[in-house]
Amino acid sequence: MSEELKAGVGLSRKWDAREAGREVALSTLEKLDGENPKFFLLFSTIHYEKYGGFQELLNGVWDVLPEGTPLIGGTVAGFMNNYGCYTRGATALAVSYPNMDVAIGVGRNTKRNPQKAARECAMTIKEKLSNSKYKNKFIMDLISSGLVPQIPGVGRTMIIRSKILGKSALQLLNYSEKILQKGVCKQDEVLKEFTKILPDYYLLSGGATDDVTQLRNYQFFDKEVLSNSICALAINTDINITLTTTHGLLETEKKFRISDLDSTRRIIKSIDGKPAISRLFEILNLRKEDLNEQIFRKIFFLPIGFKSKNGDLVPTVAGIFLGDYFVVIFQVENEEAVILNLSGQGLLNSIDENITMPSERVDMVLISSCAMRLLALGKHTYSVYEKLKDKLGDKPFLLYYVAGEATYSERGLKYGNYTFNSAVFSH
Repeated sequence: MSEELKAGVGLSRKWDAREAGREVALSTLEKLDGENPKFFLLFSTIHYEKYGGFQELLNGVWDVLPEGTPLIGGTVAGFMNNYGCYTRGATALAVSYPNMDVAIGVGRNTKRNPQKAARECAMTIKEKLSNSKYKNKFIMDLISSGLVPQIPGVGRTMIIRSKILGKSALQLLNYSEKILQKGVCKQDEVLKEFTKILPDYYLLSGGATDDVTQLRNYQFFDKEVLSNSICALAINTDINITLTTTHGLLETEKKFRISDLDSTRRIIKSIDGKPAISRLFEILNLRKEDLNEQIFRKIFFLPIGFKSKNGDLVPTVAGIFLGDYFVVIFQVENEEAVILNLSGQGLLNSIDENITMPSERVDMVLISSCAMRLLALGKHTYSVYEKLKDKLGDKPFLLYYVAGEATYSERGLKYGNYTFNSAVFSH
C-alpha cells in the first residue's frame, strides 16, 4: 500500500433505500482503487424514511462495504459534493491511508442526559486510541438536533400563546426533554463535556436533522440506526488538519440586555426588564399578531447574537415561544445580546474567508454547514458550490447541512447557528 491518501466521495439519487445504499457505497469505494477504507461517513436526506427506511439504506451499504469498516453518519437537510448540490439522496466519504488510526464511539440519550452521553462516547474513543503514535488528532461527530417539543395536554408545538400555560410549560418542556426526548438538542452541553475528556482533538460537529421541520432525525453507527445519540469518528494521523469557523453575520445597532433567565440558561424570561417576547418583538418591529406558525420564516432571518465565555459571537434563533418567554438553542453565557444582520452576500463572503488553502497539498475537505444557510440562499446555494469548486478544483470535498454546528481547537469551543465550518486535510 502506498502512503498516498485516497479519498472517495460517492452519491446516489435512487429512490429505493437498499439500492441507494449499494450505489452510494460502490461509487465511494471505486475511488480507492481497490484498497479497503479506513472509515466510511454516510449522509442521507430524510426521504428514505418513506422509501424502504434507513435500516435498508444501511443494509445496502453493508452489502458492499468490507466487514468491520468504522461507519458513522446520519440524516441531513441536504449536501454538496464534487458532483453538485442536493436536497434528496445519499452521499458518503471514505479514505484509504496507512498512517492513520481510527475509532468510532456512540453516546445515547443526549437530551435526557447530555453529559452522560458525551462521556460514554468520548471514553470509548479515548480507550481505543490510547496507544496511537500519531500526533494529529481529529473527531467528526453528528449529534441528534432539537425536536419540536411534545407538551402534555397540548401536543407537539413550538408556540404557546397563553401566558398562564406558558409558565407551566417550563416544567412540561423539561418533561418533554427528559422523558420523551423531544426539545432542545443540548449540543453545547454535550460538547463541553466531550471536549473535557478529549481536549487534544480537533473537532467538527453537526446536528443531524430532517428537512428542517425538526420532527425527527437519525444517526448511523456501524449497522444501527439511532435517535437521540451522538456518534463520533476519531482519527489519529500524520495528516495536517486546518479547522475554520465563519458565519458572515454582522452586528446591528439593535442591542439589548437579558434581565431574567431560567436555571437552564436557555429560557429567556425578560429583556431590558420587560416580558421577553413583547420586548423582542418591539426590537424587531414585529406585531403581537405575528406570533403564529409563520413566525419562524421571519425569525430565522433575524438572528440573535450572544458572546460565549471565550468571547466568540454565538449566532442563534428564538426557537420556541412559551407565553411571555422564548427559548434559544444554546445556553446564554453573557446577558448582553445583539440582533444580527443576515444577507446572502455575507453568507457567500464567509466562504471566501473560510476556505484558505494551505501551502501543503490538499487531500480532502469536510464541511459542516448550517441548514438555515441553505434556506436563506435558496437557488443561490449553487454559488456556494461554484466557490468551492473554484477553490478546490477536483479535490474531494463533502459539505453536509445540519441543525447546530460547532468546532473545537486550541482556540476553544465555537458553536452556534448559521455557521460554516471546514476541516481541510493536507500534507
